[in-house]
Amino acid sequence: MKESNQKNGWAVYKRLIKIALKNNSGPLSIAIFGMVITALSDPALSAIMKPILDGGFIQRDQSVINLLPLGLFSIFLLRSIGIFLTIYYMAKVGRTLVYRLREMMFKKILNLPISFYDKSSSGDLMSRISHNVELLSSVASRSLIILIRDTLTIIGLLIWMFYLSWELTLFFITAAPFIVFLVSILNKRFRKLTHDAQNSVGSIIHTAQEVIQGNKIVKIFKGYEKEIDRFKDTNTFNKNSHMRLAFTEGINSAVIMLIVGSSLSGIILLSTFDFVIESITVGSFVSFMFAMFMILGPARGLASINARLQQGIAAGENVFELIDEQSEYDTGLIDNIDINNDIILSKVNFKYDGSDSLTLDNVDLEIESGKFVAIVGMSGCGKSTLVNLIPRLYNVSSGKITINNTNINDLKINFLRQNISYVGQDTILFNDTIKNNISYGKKNVSDEQINNVLKQSYSQEFIKDMPEGINTEIGENGVLLSGGQRQRLAIARAFLKDAKILIFDEATSSLDTVSEKFIQKALDSLKEGRTTIVIAHRLSTVESANKIIVMDNGKIVEVGNHKDLIKREGFYYKLYNSQIFK
Repeated sequence: MKESNQKNGWAVYKRLIKIALKNNSGPLSIAIFGMVITALSDPALSAIMKPILDGGFIQRDQSVINLLPLGLFSIFLLRSIGIFLTIYYMAKVGRTLVYRLREMMFKKILNLPISFYDKSSSGDLMSRISHNVELLSSVASRSLIILIRDTLTIIGLLIWMFYLSWELTLFFITAAPFIVFLVSILNKRFRKLTHDAQNSVGSIIHTAQEVIQGNKIVKIFKGYEKEIDRFKDTNTFNKNSHMRLAFTEGINSAVIMLIVGSSLSGIILLSTFDFVIESITVGSFVSFMFAMFMILGPARGLASINARLQQGIAAGENVFELIDEQSEYDTGLIDNIDINNDIILSKVNFKYDGSDSLTLDNVDLEIESGKFVAIVGMSGCGKSTLVNLIPRLYNVSSGKITINNTNINDLKINFLRQNISYVGQDTILFNDTIKNNISYGKKNVSDEQINNVLKQSYSQEFIKDMPEGINTEIGENGVLLSGGQRQRLAIARAFLKDAKILIFDEATSSLDTVSEKFIQKALDSLKEGRTTIVIAHRLSTVESANKIIVMDNGKIVEVGNHKDLIKREGFYYKLYNSQIFK
């Protein structure tokens, strides 16, 4: 967590207010107006007690008696209006704030580099965009109501109490320094406990999410007890964190109430002295006591606001930490070159964040335009990392990659990627229709275009049996399809994009032999006039390549076509004979 935010919690609220005020100043002004009306009604209620007793019951003044019911009703009418304006318009401000913060977070999530996701928990991210934003908005709205309404109420009541008896009022406010001292002591503890409680929510979501995604593994390998114990640990930590927070908040409120109660008891004792009795009427004394007891509610609210503020600050730090994350690095300015040209890697080194060793070590490679290049090697040798550098899913640690003699860092990242099609070994599909999955990222795609690419990817056979054809929903990540069917749809999506550079990272690994032969024919036609880079899994994918790149431990150890590499009887020859193509 950023130290600056920890040191200055008010910076979070200043930023929050700035976001809330944008296009929302009208509703906020109306809500504050409602708070002012509500706050003024409490001193008014206390003030009306004086004429009720002095003029009504003691002096029996008929004019006062006649006006009192109307005055009392008017106060409650205004109070009702104030309460409605406060609740409704603060809700409007709060929901607009949630909407805006989630929009900002979602846009940031879309623009974060892949390296961010490598080191982040999806459960934590989901907790921030769901739980933390709701908590921040709720706390901010309620805290603002308490700060404005209850503070104005206390000020109004104190002014009225000063008017009635300044001696008793001065004695009453002697409790204030003790309350301020207590709040300052508990501030840091509230912040730490709130952070623990909020972070534990992310852990719960993450644990549950893993079980949901890996439910087949849990069932087959009988991981019930392990997952129950793991969830129990995170759930227990969450419960304990909230209980420690509740205990601290309870102590805080209880001690403050004890201080206020002691002050009230002292005032009642002081009011029995002759110099006080002689200077105040019965109506004034009852009105003073009424105002004093009315202060307890707002005082209790202000006593609890510290815990609320710390919750909001902790949630705000988590939310703004994500919003302030560095977006994907893109300073490219060029978007008008012919990208269907040679791709050259020159002395490229790469290592992942937090790693001490190089994943790619001094790689020099030329990928000629329009050629079919295969990359093979043992698992973990750097094949996928190498191809991920070309669309700048990661940036090189040193060295450079050029296309048409232009450093890819000088290209606008959107221009670079719109010319690259990618099919990975982990097929990603969305909880949508077949048509929308294939046309993902493209607009105004006709059914005829969809059917053409389905035919090219040999997907029509299984789609024609589906209840709604290309408009069939396929579930989360295509759960209603087989692995091979999902890969064929991913390949159809690549066909439709019609990009100049094709990257296939073990794209046919889930296909049976017959299906792969069909796909190979489709890929052969797709490769024409395009630069194709394939991470090979099976021999059928490799043998027809113009160039085969053999990698080991982050380095290129051999380059050549299939026949040449077999004749050398080197690293590739061993892979070929052992049938290992990962």
